[in-house]
Amino acid sequence: MQCGLIEAKCEAETCGDHGDCEVVNGTHVACVCRDYYDGPSCDQFKPIEYAARFDGKAYIEFSADDFPHLTSEKEELIELRFKTRALNGVIFWQGQHPDTTITGEDYISIGLNDGYLVYAYELGGGAAQITSNMRVNDNKEYRIKAIRKGRNGSLTVNNGEPIRGTSSGILEMLNVEGNIFMGGLPSLDVMTGGLHSENFVGCIADMRLNGQKMDLMANPVDGKGVKPCDSWQISKKRWIKSKSKRFRSGNLYQ
Repeated sequence: MQCGLIEAKCEAETCGDHGDCEVVNGTHVACVCRDYYDGPSCDQFKPIEYAARFDGKAYIEFSADDFPHLTSEKEELIELRFKTRALNGVIFWQGQHPDTTITGEDYISIGLNDGYLVYAYELGGGAAQITSNMRVNDNKEYRIKAIRKGRNGSLTVNNGEPIRGTSSGILEMLNVEGNIFMGGLPSLDVMTGGLHSENFVGCIADMRLNGQKMDLMANPVDGKGVKPCDSWQISKKRWIKSKSKRFRSGNLYQ
């Protein structure tokens, strides 16, 4: 969308049909884009950039390089939001290559078991299983943070206290060679060795790996059947624009 000089106030065309204009100060206004839209004028349709719906058969696959495990001394962090009515389902998985069985092999997993959230990882001496203290399958939004440093891990749901756990044995490195899967796996039984019986049904949004936000359209190496998530409140971008200059594609957004 080509826009001319901006007046001293927001105008109807400032942010197009998919954004709301806000006055920031005497020289700038901001476009706050609605769900699934982006860009300086909120005219770029990005339906599953940061939020996606999974139907029990869908999945998104990311490269293992997006979540490296290089040392046991560094804290690793997984963050995301989700909502579901399902009792069971895999939300996040990283293990071995698809042609390698899970038995005795390292993995890291976040999933649902009977409505409870379970964060688990195996380093070779016995898995840690950290379980939420409440069911999370009421279709409300939950924000989770899963942390691991060596054998020690914690799971935080919303603003609750961290639930802590430790894997058995003396091994502290996570040795996984497979890619990362979100919402499901193409060969669930084989790739998880029976640890998960169902793929995820529901919405997942705003996944961050070690603080890096994952673009669900740009980052994946593969995927299947993923749809936009209806009525999902994703993080908004505020595109700052000068009132006295013409718009340029390089304008800062916050």
